[in-house]
Amino acid sequence: MRFAVEEINNSTTLLPNVSLGYEIFDHCSDATSSLSVGHYDVTSFISQNGSVKPKEKLSSHQPKVIALIGPYGNTRTITVAPLVTMDLIPLVNYGATTYKLSDKLQYPSFVRTIPNNKDFIQIIIRIIQWCGWNWVAFLGGLDSYSEESLQLFNKYIRNTGICLAYQEVLGKNVNYSLTLKEIDKLNVNVIVVFTGPQYAKTIIKAAMANNIRDKVWIAGEAWSMNQQLLREPGIETIGTIIGIRERLFTLPGFNEFVFKATGTIKANTSSESKMQTKTCNQACDNCTFLTAKEIINENSTLSFAIYAAVYSIAHALHKVLQCRMNECHKNATVNPYMLLREIKKLDFPLNGHHVKYDANGDPAVSYAVVLWHTETNPQWTEIVGTYDTYPEITFTINNSLLPWHNKVSVPFSNCSSECKEGFSREHAGYHDCCFLCKKCPKNSYVNYSRDPYTCFPCAESEWYDEGSMTCQTRSLVYLQITDFPSTAAIFSNVFLVILLIATFSVFAHNYDTPVSALQQSCINTLPICALMKFLFAGGEVINGMERMKNS
Repeated sequence: MRFAVEEINNSTTLLPNVSLGYEIFDHCSDATSSLSVGHYDVTSFISQNGSVKPKEKLSSHQPKVIALIGPYGNTRTITVAPLVTMDLIPLVNYGATTYKLSDKLQYPSFVRTIPNNKDFIQIIIRIIQWCGWNWVAFLGGLDSYSEESLQLFNKYIRNTGICLAYQEVLGKNVNYSLTLKEIDKLNVNVIVVFTGPQYAKTIIKAAMANNIRDKVWIAGEAWSMNQQLLREPGIETIGTIIGIRERLFTLPGFNEFVFKATGTIKANTSSESKMQTKTCNQACDNCTFLTAKEIINENSTLSFAIYAAVYSIAHALHKVLQCRMNECHKNATVNPYMLLREIKKLDFPLNGHHVKYDANGDPAVSYAVVLWHTETNPQWTEIVGTYDTYPEITFTINNSLLPWHNKVSVPFSNCSSECKEGFSREHAGYHDCCFLCKKCPKNSYVNYSRDPYTCFPCAESEWYDEGSMTCQTRSLVYLQITDFPSTAAIFSNVFLVILLIATFSVFAHNYDTPVSALQQSCINTLPICALMKFLFAGGEVINGMERMKNS
């Protein structure tokens, strides 16, 4: 945050000749006793001349600050947000993911630079679908973050073919060994662990202790980049771990800033620091407890989110002050609601990323799918896929980077194997993913996109090829006159007509003579006799002719 402020204050194009002032403080700790202290700090920020007037007109309300950044965490944010948003003070957040904060009726001035739980659940579902799994377990924690995520997961897997085979809320009183045995008993090979690092570490260690192998673990955002767990001895035995995190965007100049800031601070005396804190500088007494290397090596997952939050306020303020090339209208009145209006309309590039907010104040999403390489020494992570929502939703995974590529098949985690073509499904149990396969009767077919549980009969004008997904329409084939079958049929018909005419001629010529004359004629014309034999087989006339011929 300090780095972003210094960049903006030194910029000649963004807020030229305008300096941002700020105060960074710890809103509250996990201890309940500190909540009152935290509330006092927040109310002092939203106050005007030391008093808070909830019913004050927005046009005349000028609180101590024009915007707030943070705080980190869902619970803390939900505690603070109602106080801030009632006066439409922009609360630009970098570390709260609960979907509840997207409700603009309750939190009208809440904006965040980090994706919400809904986006995170969406990418988990896409990973499951990409790999062809439909039989999964979901392990959450005892917090609203996990509870909401489980609700969203159940909501968005409807009509996707994915079934939730097992779910459990992890806590201190949970028998982790029994949980893992139940998952193994159900033949579930994909486990989503959507909880904090503490419970994630406990379930992973329990898996190692219970010799759970060949599972696919999908890590929630809270522990997907946990370096301590990545290096846990024996973690390579439990299977494949896939994490999801925001794409990390580099911040050019940040390392140099840290070295400069820490070096400068250490050189200052305490009196100099006290004097500098009265101005808009980078003085920070508490920062001396960390070395530059320690700061740089910290988990940088949220770095860009904080960086983008500062720049969002600066760009909005640039619009409100009607800044031109080299100047801004410094004397212009800046009310918080004016700043909020401009933040909602922001659309600007920032270090290779695009900063833009939707109607709910949520940002464009840019996630990375990360594979844990636990089998190597040292352990490391590798990006194997991406998920972006701007300018359109795109999701892709590089299959060649997955551990089962060209070695073994994709781990199987389905309740039932897919039926062969020509076989319909038959429900077996509570879940739609569990079924038996039944062969369709003759002259019927099954269309899985239409209804995989029904065999549809073919029409009279159709025929069914066994193993086909649809009935085939009978087609009419017209023979050409030059084709061999056509030629053979024509000559055969002509020959038969000639024989019939010859036979008719014989009978017509001898129509008024006795049978003996006909017999004599038949003897004289043997082909005609043969035809008559064919026509009158078994008749007395032919028998008589045969006796005459033999004599």
